[in-house]
Amino acid sequence: MPDILSERRSSSGYNLLEMLVSLLLVGFLASLTFPLFKTLQQMISLQKYRYQDEIGVYQLQITLACNNILKVETDEILYESYEHDDCRISVVNDNLISQPGWNCFLHDVDDVSFRLHDEIIYLEYLREGEYREYPLAYYRPEE
Repeated sequence: MPDILSERRSSSGYNLLEMLVSLLLVGFLASLTFPLFKTLQQMISLQKYRYQDEIGVYQLQITLACNNILKVETDEILYESYEHDDCRISVVNDNLISQPGWNCFLHDVDDVSFRLHDEIIYLEYLREGEYREYPLAYYRPEE
């Protein structure tokens, strides 16, 4: 008879203490995962901009390589297109674009400047507190 009672007692389910401990563990693990997901989401958004920036810089390098650069200033680059149109690359509404038209190279940048050093044009920009620098094109001013 004592064996039958012990079998019934073990198969009756969870008691209140076991349920509270399991709920406490699930709550603790959930509190750890929410900050992890937020950090992961921030990392994914930074990676998105990184790949878009690399593509935009590459397109900018091709644009400058295929056209005649006229003048380099800290806030813009003036060039002559293959169709002999005067164009400029500058920042408009936090986007680095080529005008006339609306060819956008970099989207939502905080600050952009161009620097000429040893006959090489460098693009320097700031996005979300991170500074980046890329060489763009070779340029020798006409004297």
